[in-house]
Amino acid sequence: MKRLCKKISSNGRQILEAIALIVAAFIPWIIDLQKIFKEYLANNPISPDDFFWQAAFRMGKPVASVIVFVAVLIMIRKFNQGFVMNRKRVYHDYSYAWYWFCAKILGIKSCDLVLVPIHMQFKLVIRATFSEYPLDEMEYPVLENESESKVSEKNQEETNREINLILEDTYVIEERQIPKSKREYRTIKVSRNNGADNSRHFSQKYIEAIIKCVRGLRGKVTLNVYATTNPLNTKHIAKRAFGLGERGNVEHLYVFQQGKDGRRRFEDKGKRIF
Repeated sequence: MKRLCKKISSNGRQILEAIALIVAAFIPWIIDLQKIFKEYLANNPISPDDFFWQAAFRMGKPVASVIVFVAVLIMIRKFNQGFVMNRKRVYHDYSYAWYWFCAKILGIKSCDLVLVPIHMQFKLVIRATFSEYPLDEMEYPVLENESESKVSEKNQEETNREINLILEDTYVIEERQIPKSKREYRTIKVSRNNGADNSRHFSQKYIEAIIKCVRGLRGKVTLNVYATTNPLNTKHIAKRAFGLGERGNVEHLYVFQQGKDGRRRFEDKGKRIF
């Protein structure tokens, strides 16, 4: 219940706007607009300045419902121009349908990726659901004299077209954390620091190493991603390795969510991104 309350609180603005749209659509069915504005309609001919409102009053409930809904929607979308979704520091575990509604219907253009499940970070960026994903780059400083990222591979002889891609960034990922059903597949691991530093950094070399690995895959493959990347690195990886239609030979992409407790194993089933 507490978690649900936090979700509602962090989306209060959007929920109220959704309710406003529903109410707007039903107002003409509840209130007799023709009766209320009867005298006004009789004394004022239709003019370009108030054409839509007069049409709503004169042309019956179905037309009025559409016109009032559209008018309220336009106001809401204008109101949301500078709004950034997910700025409250709670875990933003929402469905993609809700993110799509907020972006495409309510007109919200920006979304913070902090505390968003990593599979949803990938999906939002790859699908360009929002126009912008603003992050405070000061929280992810660039390392000076950073060494090259380490790329290792196992089960290279495996001919299955399903491949594991382990992105080891903020935290080390051990084999025992990967689902048992996936451990025998060909596995490529890209490590930024081998667990030497758990702080969050933006790494251009790390991102480029991942892009090179993805573009080097041959044939149509299904890629399983297990990642401990920070939001800024994730945004660049998703956009530059898989976004903008440049998916290369990756036919299907699954991102596995890591558990919060114990050994922090990854879930047995990945979330399909495309």
